[in-house]
Amino acid sequence: MKLNTLLTAAFALSLGSAVLAEPRGVTDDEIRIGSYSDLSGPVAVWGVPATNAQRMRYEEANEAGGIHGRKITFLVEDMQYQVPLAVRAANRLLNRDKVFLMVGNLGTPHNNATMPKQLDAGVPNLFPLTAAISMFDPAHPLTMGYLTSYRDQAVGGMRYLVEKTGKKRVCLQTQATDYGKEVEDGFNKAVDEMGLEVTSVGSHKTSETEFTGAVTSLKNSGCEILVLGTFVRDTMQIYSAVREAGWDIPVLANMVPLIPLTAQTEGMNGLYVVAPFALPDFKDAADSNPEAYAWFNKYVETYGQEPNPQAYIGYVIADLTVTAMEAAGKDLTAEGVMEAIEGISGYQDIFGGPTVSYSKTKRSGMDSLVLSQVQDGAWVVIQEELPY
Repeated sequence: MKLNTLLTAAFALSLGSAVLAEPRGVTDDEIRIGSYSDLSGPVAVWGVPATNAQRMRYEEANEAGGIHGRKITFLVEDMQYQVPLAVRAANRLLNRDKVFLMVGNLGTPHNNATMPKQLDAGVPNLFPLTAAISMFDPAHPLTMGYLTSYRDQAVGGMRYLVEKTGKKRVCLQTQATDYGKEVEDGFNKAVDEMGLEVTSVGSHKTSETEFTGAVTSLKNSGCEILVLGTFVRDTMQIYSAVREAGWDIPVLANMVPLIPLTAQTEGMNGLYVVAPFALPDFKDAADSNPEAYAWFNKYVETYGQEPNPQAYIGYVIADLTVTAMEAAGKDLTAEGVMEAIEGISGYQDIFGGPTVSYSKTKRSGMDSLVLSQVQDGAWVVIQEELPY
């Protein structure tokens, strides 16, 4: 037997022991679920609404009697989108709070930093708020992703723009992080598959706010389609610099800046975003989708603000978690929850979003993309079921 096979077998044996032992974070009347998120940093526009909606779903489960009589305790740590704070938050949830599951942890580099210790403790990492491939590939018996990957987002969006415009000279501006590297991997995959010419690749720190020089360099390279691996603030700053430079080319970002604020900010008209979801129109859903309309009003009443797409994502991942725990039975174990998720097929959320399916080999739920564009201060869907 080869060494790597022996190591794999040993790992599986040790993991099985951790999973089959008396579950941590579960008592006769309580289930502890942990999450770290950005509640006060640069991606709080994702973290706050997703956390609110996740808590909302768990409270609904508790009001209905809990999971086989057990009430959910939802414990959240603010890591301000800083890796050291995420590591500290994960340690608290794992060691102090002894959580049963981690659900909706936010950020690519943060999950990459904390998952090894978490998985070694036998605590599943479910539906993290990142579309990084590293969340589900290579496959691990205690991990499940939710969102279509950044790689596939880049490929789908670039394919659309290349076919629509006939342009083949492309460039990339991305963050110098694990997240940025995932976007760059997708950019390179699209370049290879479509035979595109790369004119320039630039990167920046998450703290940077001045992009005139970077945009000038990209423009002078002869680029015809600009792809971004950015958050909300740097997306808007780069896009503004592009237009201020008189550079009239398609600019494509991924799912992160798909929030109402981006579209409502002056000067964003024309920006493309490719994501596994679209911006739901809750206000006009009273007749077409009364369940989603009722959810919208309840969220506004509870939190004093309208939900953005990240809120609906938070609610869905919590609902998937509740669904899996209920299916896992009264003798709740991490192994049972993972097997229950593997059995989810054709799941449809209340918002009319894409169907979600899992299996022993399929560890990320979504398989679809939507292309949206800012038009007259609002997000407009350009194409659903975007191929990639």
